[in-house]
Amino acid sequence: MIKLVIKIIACAILMAATMALIWTIPGTHPHDLAALLNKKEMLIVKPSPRMILVGGSSVLSMKSELISKELRYNVIDMSSWGGMGTFEILEEIKPYLKPADVVLVTMEYGTILDKKFYEYIHTNDEAKKFLFLMSPGRHILDSLKKREFFNLFKLMHELVQMKTKSFLLKIVTFNFSHLFDIGFPGFKDEFNANGDRIRPYMIFRPLGDSNTNFSYPEWEKLSFLNDFNDFAAKRQARVLFYFSHFPENKYKENLPYINAYYEMMKKNFRGTILNKPSDFVYPEEYFADTIYHLNEKGESVRTPEMIQLLKRAL
Repeated sequence: MIKLVIKIIACAILMAATMALIWTIPGTHPHDLAALLNKKEMLIVKPSPRMILVGGSSVLSMKSELISKELRYNVIDMSSWGGMGTFEILEEIKPYLKPADVVLVTMEYGTILDKKFYEYIHTNDEAKKFLFLMSPGRHILDSLKKREFFNLFKLMHELVQMKTKSFLLKIVTFNFSHLFDIGFPGFKDEFNANGDRIRPYMIFRPLGDSNTNFSYPEWEKLSFLNDFNDFAAKRQARVLFYFSHFPENKYKENLPYINAYYEMMKKNFRGTILNKPSDFVYPEEYFADTIYHLNEKGESVRTPEMIQLLKRAL
């Protein structure tokens, strides 16, 4: 019995040591959200003046190179997926804010007006994994303080498994030159130097996310924007907010809730609001696969309009 216990302990120690070794070695994670690690690298190395885009996947099609050309800012598109949560992403970029930075924030309507999706944002495990990867030291300490030992081990184990699969795939395909890359495998094939998507969204009908159920907004869910604005001001940076694009029919259908959202932001937000919700209301033909994703035609309109708004605000 004693020998069996010793063997079990030895196996556990060996597994823990192997897991720790794989954790510390640079490697990729085969998941779209791992691109946040590559974008964090941009955030670290790109010089000022910088414009940091924060939002969901609706932002990924933005033509950041046009913004850079017109406004003379180095643009970093930190957007990924609305399910990551705006508060959480802003917390991750706080340590890297520099004087003269401009943080351009948007929130897809469903992330604040759809109660079910709002709850999902702050409970889904996928978001937790990749937020953890962005600042593992901070999140480990937070988990230890909360005594969430099992959850911490489970999360790290899942991330190590993902990295191991990525290592094995590169080895069997003889892709040794990218063995120790970080973030999303093939990041440079999917995203440009600013962090925008390279490929346009595919066209599908009917548009996805059309069955969202909106309700009136609550300022308690948005007050973090003022906290971040105050933090940015201390770093001599600015925070700009804009209301995202939306299809005409969905805008009309949800007009009372969207107007309430706009009035609430006007009354309470201490940063700069760039537009009215009606400014980015477009026909369905401008949209790709969901009510939040623009196609090439839509983006050819949205980005120039955004540039004009930014010119007036900066």
